[in-house]
Amino acid sequence: MTTQRIETGTAEGDALGFSANLFSGWLELKTGSRLYLHYIISRCRDNGNTQALIRSWLDRGYDVRVVMPRPIMQHILEKLGFIPLHEYLPDQYEDTVEVWYRPASRVISRLRPPGTPRLVS
Repeated sequence: MTTQRIETGTAEGDALGFSANLFSGWLELKTGSRLYLHYIISRCRDNGNTQALIRSWLDRGYDVRVVMPRPIMQHILEKLGFIPLHEYLPDQYEDTVEVWYRPASRVISRLRPPGTPRLVS
């Protein structure tokens, strides 16, 4: 699996909406469409920019993962249906780390039209 490090202030970051005028930080794009957000600081706090950024990635079909989020980020992620798990990311960390992701079943359940019964297995 190939990995590309992307930082704010780069053409790649700008293409993902991860622009230097709104954010500081870095992420990794893995082969396919998996984004690992390692570090982010919003330059305009409390404007909803971080939540909008993550929503835009999800809307574009990315499998978004947030590595070791702080409590304020966890609050945002919970609103978006993310849950924690532990992953081994050997290029960055010695041991497993907490990574938050949104399971596919949550995406499907959000797309279910109102009044449609949920399928239960």
